[in-house]
Amino acid sequence: MAAAIWGAAYPLTKGALAEVPPLLLGTGRFALAGLVLMVFTRSLPLQDIALQDRRPMVSLAFWGTFILTLGMNFGLRWAPATAASILSGTPPLFTIFLAAAWLGEPIQRRHFPAFILAIIGIALLAQDGGEGAPGWRSWIGCLLTLIPQIAWAIYSVLGKAVLSRYPWPLICRDTFVLGALMLAPTALIEVAIIGPGNWTPASIGVLLYLGILNSVVTYGLWNRALSTIPVTTASFILYLQPLTGAILGAILFHDRLGVEGIGGAILIFTAVTLVLR
Repeated sequence: MAAAIWGAAYPLTKGALAEVPPLLLGTGRFALAGLVLMVFTRSLPLQDIALQDRRPMVSLAFWGTFILTLGMNFGLRWAPATAASILSGTPPLFTIFLAAAWLGEPIQRRHFPAFILAIIGIALLAQDGGEGAPGWRSWIGCLLTLIPQIAWAIYSVLGKAVLSRYPWPLICRDTFVLGALMLAPTALIEVAIIGPGNWTPASIGVLLYLGILNSVVTYGLWNRALSTIPVTTASFILYLQPLTGAILGAILFHDRLGVEGIGGAILIFTAVTLVLR
């Protein structure tokens, strides 16, 4: 369920960005999610968090909310929804090397060919671009869409120690609320320059989907899953999310991958399989 909800976020967000500004949408999403968790935990941001852990919480908010939103919402303006959904399966590739650099976790030999396969696959996806997408715009969109994948990997590595000391609702409460506060000034500047956009029932529905289902519910499902099945099994299931997003992208935007795009997708899935073996 978490994989399906996360996978659908890419094409749904792309649709909403045609009507509303990207930074305003991101700020609204995480402000809503943070508010829900404050009500759920009956607490305020950084409450019940030790002083020595508050700075790490700010770092988690910066990477897991602020940078993630910038990359995802701006990248989806140009990246085809199907290609962006497939790229959402790449965080394990970046996590491997970040964990080795920061945590001293060993790199295995198969990780290097996996990384090379993934880079080639990403290049093929960007070159394909989907129907009607100009090549250079697709390239920029795909590169920007990689930013939230790297940000999620950094978030996972930085949060490893914090996650062992606090329950997920508190960590997500602070990640969402602090991240929304970081995004708010940029969103205000955006609104002053281009206006608030056209908030239709569809875009409001996407905001509710992103804030509640895609942010709060999925974290609950994911952590509940980890309490009953091994993390490696959960990881394999999670990487069904690119498939969900690709299917929805084909339905909503009539995205069609050509030979290059299909080849790139196969290479990326192969690389992820090598990493998660």
